[in-house]
Amino acid sequence: MTKQLSEYEIEKQKKKQELVRNEFLFQNNSCGKYEFPKIKKQDIDVNKIEFLSYVNAKIDDNKNKNKTIHFFTYDWKFEKVYENAEEELEKLKQYYCLLSPDFSIFTNMPLALQIESVFKNRRCGAYWQSKGLKVIPTVSWGDERSFDFCFDGIEEGAIVAVCTYYRENCEEEFMLGYNEMIKRIKPSLILCYDEPFKSMNGNIKEFLPTTYEWTKDLNWKDLIHFKWEKQNRNVSGLNENNFKFFKYDDPYVKDQLVKCSICGQIATQDQYGNGECKNCGWKFSKDEDDVREESRNKLSCACNSYNCKRTI
Repeated sequence: MTKQLSEYEIEKQKKKQELVRNEFLFQNNSCGKYEFPKIKKQDIDVNKIEFLSYVNAKIDDNKNKNKTIHFFTYDWKFEKVYENAEEELEKLKQYYCLLSPDFSIFTNMPLALQIESVFKNRRCGAYWQSKGLKVIPTVSWGDERSFDFCFDGIEEGAIVAVCTYYRENCEEEFMLGYNEMIKRIKPSLILCYDEPFKSMNGNIKEFLPTTYEWTKDLNWKDLIHFKWEKQNRNVSGLNENNFKFFKYDDPYVKDQLVKCSICGQIATQDQYGNGECKNCGWKFSKDEDDVREESRNKLSCACNSYNCKRTI
């Protein structure tokens, strides 16, 4: 007769399993130097993929149940899908598909933490697959040191996801890892979250970031303007409510009205204090304030003009 475990013993076993996380190691579903759980390739209809950020996922989300969950946001917002995997499963299992969580791999992180981030990515994906869910592995990398492990744990020929969101000025570094990924994983399809770089090769399907979905309603002129601003990282705000373009006014335009210290009439200056008075012809700058004041004290002619040569 099997001995019934107490609640304490059940909780103890659960905590131990959460600590060692070795279930995939003994199921012959791990690979690579660091024995990452393996995310297997699956038959997924990519035409059905419409992204929803994990931060907007919720229980009984009937409106969005056909969407695919992505994790392209701050790590602390989705850490619980790893730490509390069973509880989070109840919320996530209703959706069409899940990307594996994009735990950060920063080049200035200790290598041990970069390896841990990849493990957590693969462990979540493999766990969800073991529960019958559709999963697309998200691939990310740091510098060339991370190439030793960051492509492990993904079955060759799988559909993968990459992110160029907010990496407009990092093309060279991004492409080093991207090209290595193509060699190692040989993905059948690459889902690119945000606009692909022109130098990216492969079977790529582009997806607009969920934070910019409102731009679909822009007219073509505003859309071109938006893309130009975005590519040059001049976009402030992540949603329609607080989005705005930075203004590129000429800082040297003399559009500020001030009183001329020579003739007392209205003069104009730029934001740096450089200006001129059209009435008396006086040109001035902020750096010349002291000189101007000294010069003015020397004036003695009734015309009160700095250009006047007459002195007492």
